[in-house]
This record gives sequence, C-alpha cells and structure tokens, in this order.
Amino acid sequence: MTTLKEWKERRPNYALIETVVFSHKSFSSPYRVATNQFSEITLGGNVYSPSSFTVTEDAQDGTASINMTVTFLAGAEDVRSIMKKWRGLARMSPISATYEIWEKPAAEFAMNYYTLFVKSIAMDASNVTLTLSLTNPLTVGSNIIYKVEQYPGLINL
Repeated sequence: MTTLKEWKERRPNYALIETVVFSHKSFSSPYRVATNQFSEITLGGNVYSPSSFTVTEDAQDGTASINMTVTFLAGAEDVRSIMKKWRGLARMSPISATYEIWEKPAAEFAMNYYTLFVKSIAMDASNVTLTLSLTNPLTVGSNIIYKVEQYPGLINL
C-alpha cells in the first residue's frame, strides 16, 4: 500500500487542502477552517472558512504518544474567541478535532483524516497553538471518571 508521503511525491505539483474541524457542545456549531484558501470553500458538503495555519506531526522516534501541533498564524482572533468559550463546566468534556486532507476543491470525501482531542491551548499576542492528541486528556491520570450524580460530594457550592 502506498504511503501518504510516497503519494505526495508522485502527484502533480499542487497543494493538498488541509482542514481542521473543532467541535464541542459549548460551541454554537463546529468551527471549520481550511488552510491556504482566499475565500470560503465547500468540501464534503460542509463550508470551511479560510485560515492560515500550519500542522506539525510528531517525529517518528518510536514513542507511543501520538501528537499533532496546529499553529494558527493570521486570523488567530477567531480561534482565540472560539476556544475561550471552553470554560467553566464545559471543561468537563474535551474538544474534539478532526484533521482532514482533501485532494481538490469540491471533493466529496477526504483522502485521509484523523480524529483527535485538543490536549493543550497556548495563546500569545500573534499565534494560537493547539496540541492535539489521540488520547482524551481528561482521562489521563485517572482510571475512574467521577460524575457528580454518582458522587454528590463533588458538588461545589
């Protein structure tokens, strides 16, 4: 089977379309962005907003952790305002992120996709950097998910 790297090397010299979709119940709708676009683009029946971001995959050094870093450069204010909605009780459920690679505009299906969780969010004056992970960060370090219904002593008054 051909790997994605080999396929990229043999294809014509035009860019693949990378998209990221962030979803959480505290967001009014999934936040969909596509990189290197000048206007909204429709892929798989969904409309993606243009954005400038880079995706960095982890080095394949034999470690078991699977992480991906997404850095939003220009237009980071939109991402910043969306991510700030994740506060209070909403933090008890993770933000899911779907990274997709599309072959051409108006494609019906993504060539490849990864569904990950937002592990950490770092914001500074110009950039927003999100670290995505395969494991749910809310279950790390605890093998029991405590629910208020089962443990009423957890209620903060």
